[in-house]
Amino acid sequence: MNPPSELALRRTQRRVFRGFQLFATCDTDMPPCLITEPTILTANHRSLADLFLAASLFHVWEWPVRPLVAGSYFEKPLIGTLLRRLGAIPVTGGDAIDVAKEVLASGVSVAVMPEGKVVRPEEWEPTGVGTPRIGVARLAIETKCPVLSIGVAGTEVLWPRGRFLPKFTPWNRTKTFVRLNAHGTVDGSDPESVLDEIWSGVKDMVEKAEADRRAAIN
Repeated sequence: MNPPSELALRRTQRRVFRGFQLFATCDTDMPPCLITEPTILTANHRSLADLFLAASLFHVWEWPVRPLVAGSYFEKPLIGTLLRRLGAIPVTGGDAIDVAKEVLASGVSVAVMPEGKVVRPEEWEPTGVGTPRIGVARLAIETKCPVLSIGVAGTEVLWPRGRFLPKFTPWNRTKTFVRLNAHGTVDGSDPESVLDEIWSGVKDMVEKAEADRRAAIN
């Protein structure tokens, strides 16, 4: 699948951003200016709204990132078309690492949600996240690309898993928060240890995003 041109991608991201603003606000950190090479953006996954939040963030950050998304979503009539226009990369099972490596090798950053699914609040660990899969660690080890840890809070309120559509209350938009930390390249070659290192960074950012969201709504 050929990715959209940069002009077409930015146009779609801008439209998603404008639509997202009708449903929610987003308080986000900005990526460090020193990031100039292909990067692995690693985030938690709480809601289908994460896709629209991600497209909005890439618009605000002016960063042409390509997210990895389960191939089954591309088969859905509306969401599949949007995913293609956003340059999302369909992955199935074990091919995710190889696909991500090819994109990174082309000089483009990728976004990965290692939990591999939308994680309901009742499935969260005390740290506010689910259980990650080992693939992101192998990707970081094999490519030596830097990792950006991302924590997201609030999308699970905007569009809970199991709900057909997101919550639409423009008079009281859902508050979402995004916190970032430039983790850099990982040390070591043991996937389990590297996964712990990467996921610890994500958990720290989720904790910060949660704390800031609680402070904002209380």
